[in-house]
Amino acid sequence: MDRSEVIIPPTVIGYHGTSMSAASTIAHHGFKASMNDYDWLGDGVYFFQDAPQRAWEWARKIHGRNAAVIGATIEMRDWMDLLDIKWARFLAAAYDGFLSKMKEAGLPLPRQTAGGHRLDREVINYAVVILGENAQVVRAVRAAFSEGVPVFPNSALFDRSHVQIAVRDTGLITAHWTESERSP
Repeated sequence: MDRSEVIIPPTVIGYHGTSMSAASTIAHHGFKASMNDYDWLGDGVYFFQDAPQRAWEWARKIHGRNAAVIGATIEMRDWMDLLDIKWARFLAAAYDGFLSKMKEAGLPLPRQTAGGHRLDREVINYAVVILGENAQVVRAVRAAFSEGVPVFPNSALFDRSHVQIAVRDTGLITAHWTESERSP
């Protein structure tokens, strides 16, 4: 079968950590993109891919006893998938363009911190605009993040590592449900 004949796009499962009240709003009105200056992957609705426990942990940290997690099926169409090395050179070039733009304006670069990847956010949003100007739509961005502490001494595996997705176009979310908490 020719790839162009495939009708159903591939999907992934994502888990969105939130509050119980926000989960209720999402159930009735759908998702709303986050546009915080600290969002790692630019604007979008954030999901932990294939990691419900990581979503619960994040939701409890932020919302305490009012934590909730929503699971979702997300179509993989028009993604800037930073798990694929093909994007590295483009993103580096976008950074160079963004850097030039900031220098011309006499502005400092956004500051990166452990909890706020402001520079990453701005470069990704800038890259999405560049792609859009060239008629290439980016509907979601995905990347892997190493977080936490090594799982065992001298390990390159970290206990809070995850793949995160920022869905810019909620039309990619084909289904969603409230996730119940479970033990690993």
